[in-house]
Amino acid sequence: MQLDMMTMSAVDISVTAVLGLVLIFAWSNERRVHLVGWWGLAMLVEAASVVITAGGALANNELLVLLGASSMLFGCSLKWTASREFAMRPTNALWALLWPAAFLLPAIFLDSLRQAFILYSVLAAAINFGAAAALGRANDKRLISYWPAVVLLAVAGVASLAWIPFVVTAPFHEPRAAISSNWFSSVVLVVVVMRIALAFVVLAMAKQRQEMEQRLSALTDSLTGLPNRRALYESLDAFEEDIDVRTGPLSVLFFDLDHFKTINDTFGHETGDNVLKLFAATAHRCLARCSIVARMGGEEFAAVFSGEQSVAAELAEKVRTRFADRAATVDGQNICATVSVGVASDSGVPGDSSDLSALFRRADAALYAAKRLGRNRVECAESAQMADIETSRLAPRRVPVRRAKRGGRIALGA
Repeated sequence: MQLDMMTMSAVDISVTAVLGLVLIFAWSNERRVHLVGWWGLAMLVEAASVVITAGGALANNELLVLLGASSMLFGCSLKWTASREFAMRPTNALWALLWPAAFLLPAIFLDSLRQAFILYSVLAAAINFGAAAALGRANDKRLISYWPAVVLLAVAGVASLAWIPFVVTAPFHEPRAAISSNWFSSVVLVVVVMRIALAFVVLAMAKQRQEMEQRLSALTDSLTGLPNRRALYESLDAFEEDIDVRTGPLSVLFFDLDHFKTINDTFGHETGDNVLKLFAATAHRCLARCSIVARMGGEEFAAVFSGEQSVAAELAEKVRTRFADRAATVDGQNICATVSVGVASDSGVPGDSSDLSALFRRADAALYAAKRLGRNRVECAESAQMADIETSRLAPRRVPVRRAKRGGRIALGA
């Protein structure tokens, strides 16, 4: 069945323009994800390019057809720019002008419209493959909606290259004959379907990115940028679930900045905040590769380390000494801030070594011992007996307490 080219062009223009307006409206309500706005603008450019191309074909004006094709490439290149920005590989938007220029300047001097179509197909395929590659190499693989977009963009690239055999074999020598070819209306139909699918995928990507950012914000301490108490507890839930798989020992490190209230009272809360940020940066730099580091609240921090207690103690000492060196002077003032650390491991502990709450209590007991023995030191929980003695004197606010199991998972709370 041969589709009427004028009807297909009208459908292409209206559908593309409406989708572009919908995307821009969605972006105007929530401007945190620029992908949606860029994509909507690109679709409006593409709708305008179809108007120019169809008008040039009806008027049998080859220059207008070339201008329409170059503006279509500009719309595609805006999508490429948006994809790179969304994948955290930002590119200056002015680079999007290079693609239509790379088509229009040579196309004017080519011998035939057929050669111009071939050049357009190659460039359109390169742009779509580039956008697919940008999303495929994105660092954040948690967004599963990346992959439908990658597939659709790759298919669009293949479809662009598939036009070349039709262009080579089609018997046309002028624009009006080109758009009246039997295959051209089918190509337009495929393009419209692809645009609709990609528009919905883009909306899904934006929504998933927003949800992920909101969740990340809920799990991040706003002052230090470290995971917060809730994030640490969720990580502990994962450790509980994988307890049968985990073969190595698990260690917990508790940190408490010494005399922090005095620092706040003496030097002010802004300096106190800077001390907290300095410690967070030091702990993250020393421990991020091998453990989960979190701010538990106030001047208290914790880390969960997959390894022996002796290794955890060495890392804790590294954090302690480096923080003491860096916090000797803060904001030009002699602060001399220090930290006390308690370390505990589940290796060699009698009873249920998989009880993370007990492990946290032992680390908290070791921290209490470090405070009692003079501060600015690292103490290890050598035995469960020490934990029983010391935890009787502790406020339990740092220690995760078991609540009820939910669907087989053990929930932890403050």
